[in-house]
Order: sequence, then C-alpha cells, then structure tokens
Amino acid sequence: MSKKKIGGVIVNDLNHTNYGSCLQAYATMKIVQALGYDLTFIKYIKQRNVWDWLKITPGLMLSGGFELLAQKKKFKDDCKRYPDYMSNQQIRLNATNAFKKQEFVPFFKEYKGYKSLCEGSKLFDAVFVGSDQVWRPFGFYSNYWNLNFVDDRVPKFSYASSYGVSSIPSIQHKGTKRYLERMKMVSVREMKGKEIVEQYSNQKAQVVSDPTMLLTSKEWLEFASHSHKETPTEPYIFCYFLGSREDIRKEAAKLSMHTGFKIVIMRHMDEYVPADETIGDYAPYDINAWDFVKLLSNAAYVCTDSFHGTIFSILTHRKFITFYRVNPKRRNSTHSRIDSILTLFQLTDRKFNGDILAIKNEIDYTKVDNALNTYRQKSLDFFKKALALSNTQTIISRP
Repeated sequence: MSKKKIGGVIVNDLNHTNYGSCLQAYATMKIVQALGYDLTFIKYIKQRNVWDWLKITPGLMLSGGFELLAQKKKFKDDCKRYPDYMSNQQIRLNATNAFKKQEFVPFFKEYKGYKSLCEGSKLFDAVFVGSDQVWRPFGFYSNYWNLNFVDDRVPKFSYASSYGVSSIPSIQHKGTKRYLERMKMVSVREMKGKEIVEQYSNQKAQVVSDPTMLLTSKEWLEFASHSHKETPTEPYIFCYFLGSREDIRKEAAKLSMHTGFKIVIMRHMDEYVPADETIGDYAPYDINAWDFVKLLSNAAYVCTDSFHGTIFSILTHRKFITFYRVNPKRRNSTHSRIDSILTLFQLTDRKFNGDILAIKNEIDYTKVDNALNTYRQKSLDFFKKALALSNTQTIISRP
C-alpha cells in the first residue's frame, strides 16, 4: 500500500538564518516521516502583476507593512555603515543554507503562480500549515499561509501555528473566520492563538507543543553529533540573543566575570547590534543548525532572549536564564510564549529577575522531563489524528 501524500506549508526558506525556524521545520519533517507519511513541502513562488499589488497594498500596510519596510531600510543602512556585518551575515547564510539544502530541499516542490499552487494542492491527501508565526497579519494576503489555495476536497489542518501578535486587524476578521472554518482541525502554539481562533470562528483550537519538543533530548543530542565544529574545551557561557537590549549583554558579561568562563556569542542575529561587539570571546558565524545545537548543549550556562533558545536549554538540560527581548514594561508577543513554556514546566524562576547568578541554581530535570513527556504525547496524539484525515479525502481525479 502506497504512503499517503502530505503537503506541508512551513517557515523554512533559503536566505534566512533563524535557527529556531530551521530546527522546528526539521522536527516537523522527522515526525511526519516517522509516522509513515510521504511528506512534500509546498513552496510558493508568487507571480503578481501591478494590479494584484495595488489590490493588496492597503491591507499589507495596515498589517505590519510599514514596520517591515523600516526593518529592510535599517538592514540596508547597517550593511553600508558596517561592511563586516554584511560579509559575516553571508558566512552565516551560507552555513544555514548548506544544512537546508541537504536536509530540506529534496522534499520541496515549487509552484510558480497562484493557479499552479491551487492545482498542485489536488495532488495531496492532506495539507497542513505550521508551525511558527505562519499566521502573522502581514502574510494574510498571500492566501498561502492560511491554506486558502487548497482544494475544498483536500483535508486541511494546522499544527502549532502562531499569530505572533496579541490581536489581528479588524480588516482581517471575516477572512480569518473563513479560512479557519475550512480546516478540519486547528492547533496553535500559544494560548493567545487559541483565543484568537475561538473568538473569530466556530473552531476549537488545541494548544500543542512546538515541533522541536516532539523529538526527545536523546534525538537532539544525536542530531548535534553531526556537527564538525569544535567547541571550547573549558566551561563556557553560550549567548543567543535576538533582541538588541544592551543591559542583558552586560548581565552576561557580569556572569563571565564572576565565573571566569568565556563567552560564546551568536552576534547580530536579527539586526546589527552595537552591544554585541562589546562581549564575546568566541563569535563564530559559520554555524549551521547542527553546530548551533552542539554549542548550546555543551555550554555550562545559556543566556538567551529566544523562545527556541529557551526550549533547547530545557531539552538539553542546561542551566539557563531567559531574558525578555524588549523591556518588560512594553507589550510583546514573545513574552507570552516564553512565559507559557516556563510556567508549563514550573521553571518561572529561570526568567531573569535582576540576579544573573541565579543561573547557578539547580534544575530538577527529572520533574521537567515528566511534564515534557506528557505534553509531548498529547501533541503527538493531535498530529496523528490530524494526519489520519488523509484517509477521509474525497477522491480527486489527478493529472
């Protein structure tokens, strides 16, 4: 009996260096394949004309477009101002792309233009979207992340999808209801996503784990063993910051001074951060996903403001401290997802509270693992049930 064909819409493009997105895509692929399905990642190459852009531009601008344009301008300005920044980013990009080309690209199928994308959806027995911030308001108008392109007869579901915001623009309320109610099953990564789904549609959403947590600690350490990168032989502090706060870098330097441990830092992850140049004894750029997990899992301490930095600290049983990416007095969706995961595993004491030396406190990872195993199993059960929808598809005459 041939395997059911599953289509996946994921955040994992080339030319993007976010390690968390890369690792969650890898975990998703491994789980779907391990459950006995034939997985293809659906890659959409947009082909819009001027009139298409004119129709969606107002919505894009109301959904984060101005912020995105500002980010792009800052990147261009930083590349001009700091020549080494551009060359170092290219080194990192080459490393992450090499990993993706080996692990993911063989499973991608490109569809050029929306008509081709819609026709291609008929080839699958089921299609899912997730995880990560696939439902950010800015992506709404592509009709890709919300699976609007998928034929009505093909079962659709989401796994650990996230909106990345605490509320969505009113202009998207009706459209959100429409795409959610086309899905057979819906799961989200955070409680805020569940609230949005259930507020604007008749769907019920289940909160499930990030895909990276579906693989065990043993599996991730085996994954890291594929790295050829040497790690420091002496104890070190691993710093993985996505935000630009200077004060949290000073806290990491304070920890280094107190312990005598050197700092390994991933500099300028999301943007050029001047404060990154002030700390770090080892700041490599030629780091792929295997190297990232190896560097983190071998560290004595981990300092991070990242959701996936926090997750991998837990998965690999590190002593860690998680900082808020922006000042805690400001609203930010990243805070809620980090708070949720730390609360779930009774690790709220790992949030920075003003004392960096609290990182030395012991963590009862036996207790954490018991909670994680329960959470993992519930999430796997959802995935298995959703994938089984492929057995209920109405037969489509395929080309």
